[in-house]
Amino acid sequence: MIGTLKVNPDSPEAYSVELSSGETLQIGRKPSPGNVKKLILPYPEVSGQHAEIRCKTDGWSVVDSGSTNGTSINGTRLTPGKEYQLRNGDEIKIAQYALKVFPPCTEIDLSNGDEEEETQDRTQLSIKFMNATILVGDIKGFTTLMEKYRSEPEMVMKVAGNVFESLNKEINKNYGVLEKIAGDAIMAYWAADGSAGGSKVPAFQACLTALKLREHITAMGANQAMWPFPDHPLYLDIALATGPVASGSIGHASSNPSVLGDTANLVFRLEKLIGDDTPGDIIVDGATYNLTADKCQFTQLGQYNVKGKTATIDVFRLLSVKN
Repeated sequence: MIGTLKVNPDSPEAYSVELSSGETLQIGRKPSPGNVKKLILPYPEVSGQHAEIRCKTDGWSVVDSGSTNGTSINGTRLTPGKEYQLRNGDEIKIAQYALKVFPPCTEIDLSNGDEEEETQDRTQLSIKFMNATILVGDIKGFTTLMEKYRSEPEMVMKVAGNVFESLNKEINKNYGVLEKIAGDAIMAYWAADGSAGGSKVPAFQACLTALKLREHITAMGANQAMWPFPDHPLYLDIALATGPVASGSIGHASSNPSVLGDTANLVFRLEKLIGDDTPGDIIVDGATYNLTADKCQFTQLGQYNVKGKTATIDVFRLLSVKN
């Protein structure tokens, strides 16, 4: 008998985890040794071992494992160590994460014809926890460009695809992993592999690649064969952020992201800070700056309030690589 756990169901980054009767799903910030099935939620307020969901044949239950910041069901805080029964549609809240449960043998309204979609959303959990530097690049003013050439949308998308194909070659050449290309945006990451230097090497590789991408964009923008829009200069706004992420196969649908977590959310928020007065800017968070300040030139832009973050974020502009 199989049920479903949906993570952040109302978010663009929502995904589902399939659970069978007899399984226990641990939930926490850090992976567990062995073959323990665990949902990694890479956020500082989530404890290493935070809670667990017990999938019994007579129903599901949740237990807070003595977490620092607590667990709640439908707004009610749980007593650590006490087992609470779960009903269809209950929402578990852990830090910034909402987990909605749909145990088996419960009445789920599929009268709107979404049964096939509901089945496709179910996944086998295969997630690993890692530190990575994430890069997000966004073509400046792409919506305006689409409006200008609304009679030729296929041509605009083909040109953008060619641009991103060229950028992806540079990413691969510099040891990056392409996460996705979505319309006017590209996302890639560089993961720490546990070797000497920790996150410093991938962070520097990401910064170096960002600078090279800007060079490529400048060259392509000056080439009418690559960018046939003389009335719309080509710029790529780029943001970088470093921190813990969850990565792996978490969905059958190709649109499901395979890099999730607070760092992934942050880098998208940072990219939106780049204004129209600084098109093609490259900005990084404090973690990336701290890892690469000995190799790269930066200017500090200040501290910013970013949606989803309780503390302000230090933001820096990447200028160049030091000689």
